[in-house]
Amino acid sequence: MEIVRSIGSSHDTNSEHQGDKSAKLIDLQTCTILIVDDEFLIRELIRTKLSTAGFGAIEVAEDGLSGLNRINDTKPDLVILDIEMPSMNGIDVLKRIRANPNFDDMPIIVETAHDDKDFRNEVLLAGATDMISKPIDFELLLVRVKTHLEHRLLVNSLKSYQQRVEQELEAARSMQLQLLPREQDIQCVERMYGVTLDWHYQASSELSGDCWGMHPINDHKFGVFIVDFTGHGVSAAVNTFRLHTVMNDLQKDIESPGQYLAILNNQLIDLIPRGQFATINYSIIDVVNNTLTYASAGHTAPIVGCALTKDLSVGNPTGLPIGIKKSVKFEDHEIAFGDGDFLFLYSDALIETPGDTAPPLDDNGLVELVRETLTLPDKARRLESLLNTFYERSKVLPPDDVTAIWVQR
Repeated sequence: MEIVRSIGSSHDTNSEHQGDKSAKLIDLQTCTILIVDDEFLIRELIRTKLSTAGFGAIEVAEDGLSGLNRINDTKPDLVILDIEMPSMNGIDVLKRIRANPNFDDMPIIVETAHDDKDFRNEVLLAGATDMISKPIDFELLLVRVKTHLEHRLLVNSLKSYQQRVEQELEAARSMQLQLLPREQDIQCVERMYGVTLDWHYQASSELSGDCWGMHPINDHKFGVFIVDFTGHGVSAAVNTFRLHTVMNDLQKDIESPGQYLAILNNQLIDLIPRGQFATINYSIIDVVNNTLTYASAGHTAPIVGCALTKDLSVGNPTGLPIGIKKSVKFEDHEIAFGDGDFLFLYSDALIETPGDTAPPLDDNGLVELVRETLTLPDKARRLESLLNTFYERSKVLPPDDVTAIWVQR
């Protein structure tokens, strides 16, 4: 499966029937109705009944072909169609209408004198929305017209709402992606500290509760963090914005990850709703003293190892998540981190997502997967290889956000 985000890239009525609920829900003056019937008397009777009921925009056509032309010209909200007409019968008209995707949901009420079940089924299969028998019961026709117009307007209103929500979600998603490090910032850190930094970010829905980032501390230290907020969607995404607001105000030169998380927790806890929290790993890499110092707020255990010797160690994930209570202390853990060593940070989706025919990887399974990637000659493709193997375990994307960071010295 192709990795979705590439590695390292960054709604007055006018009716006489004021007591009719459906009439109250639609504006009759704005609904265009087309009557297609070759009998002049029936056309005029239907038009008169509709006009008396308050419908103002009524069009007529005397046969099927002219009916099709009127549909293309006026784009009516509803069509009343006779089934028996010369040259082109109503079934052919129905098929031609439904062949145009612009009119696939336009209600069409067919008038017919046929009682044959098979014939009526044929009419419905051709695309009729409803049928009314001849001789026409005009009161029943009015009820059907109002019902189908109300339904059409409600469906159109729902479609407009969905489109607006999709547009707003896409805008929010774009804003959230802008919180992630820019490619030029990543390249700057790589040049300053002589490291390579590969990363992957895949939201499980339009919006994510995951985020990550990094920043210089001084000329030989930089920090990198990974965050996983509870939940998904809008609430989790809003929390990521809150987090970045707080982080932007924090001192970047705090050299204790535990102290950094403690300050972050005390400031963030008043901003996020009760019951919501985040797990975080914050690591500081010192390229002069060859050390990695990290603190965990309940995040997954970092994996540290040497690409040359294939030795791996799993860090300590203990620590209370951010946002549960104030004045929490977070412990610093320092380990050697020299040339050839790497740090792998990841969200819990990697160890908790089952495959189609396999259980979740869990901590041990992920460690072995990391170990396998170290055999690749091209170190630049190690994270990509690991993630491709993870995604290939299932035909569907994980139900949780996936974030992974590989820092290689």
